[in-house]
Amino acid sequence: MFDTIIMKSFPVYPNLESVAADKIAYLDKGTTYKIKDSRIPYIKYHDNSRTLVLQVSIPKFLYGNNVTLLQEKDIPLFFQRLHERLYELFQIEMKTEDWSGTERLDVCWNFQVRHLVSDYVREIHKLKLPYMKPYSRGHLETDGHKNQSRETMFYDKQIQCMDTKEAQEVITQAQGILRMEIRLSKHDMKKFSPKRRAVDLLKKEFFIQMAEAALKPIQFTEPIEGIPFGWLQSQPFDIYQIEKALAFKLLQSQFTETELKQLYRSGTYDNRRGLARRITFPSQTKLPPLKIDYANLG
Repeated sequence: MFDTIIMKSFPVYPNLESVAADKIAYLDKGTTYKIKDSRIPYIKYHDNSRTLVLQVSIPKFLYGNNVTLLQEKDIPLFFQRLHERLYELFQIEMKTEDWSGTERLDVCWNFQVRHLVSDYVREIHKLKLPYMKPYSRGHLETDGHKNQSRETMFYDKQIQCMDTKEAQEVITQAQGILRMEIRLSKHDMKKFSPKRRAVDLLKKEFFIQMAEAALKPIQFTEPIEGIPFGWLQSQPFDIYQIEKALAFKLLQSQFTETELKQLYRSGTYDNRRGLARRITFPSQTKLPPLKIDYANLG
């Protein structure tokens, strides 16, 4: 449901003596402390305004990776463990309702599409979404659409896990996943929670509202032209065998068996014909719509 969040709380009075922190002094603006922690990668404290700001991937904080999707029941656990960690670091007592003014919240979902990940990314790249500009990264491994306030991207989660050198079990878990991530605008959050309180935003209702708005314009009306790239990746045959079978099928469509036998040696002809029979090439492939089963959000 959710991944990265940036949230803040004030006034907060942490004990900074027992933590590793870099200090940056600003004229007339007090001092900002950057705190280093293994579990919460980004913590800042502004002593002038007594504001504590942190950024954390909620699933990584709870489960060690962000391939595992959150359920609604995980949110109270997140706040509990977060507050336990902040007490360990700063000896402060925090409450769930203390976190307001959320700066960032990423909505996400994993679509298990097996060998069609690359094909979905390619087809989404062709779409024109209203009021958003398209972009792509890599060899169409990531496709996104964004404007000044919001961004929606789709990408191959397994490739991303490999690039970030995740554990092998996480890479395996990510196989076949088309990842959707939505970077929300402050306006989106403020419409749902005027004070952008984290406890209000981290709800199933808000996730459904944002996910449906992002998925509504993602419509696949035309079949994929030619052979889907994902189909090639999923085959037990190597690319040279597929090339041979494709070429032979093309010749079969142009010439009779009698004519072809004049072009091949007897054994080679039989091998090509057998190979072409074993490889079943897809006809026109239409991508299934991207749907979320909201009943399983927990």
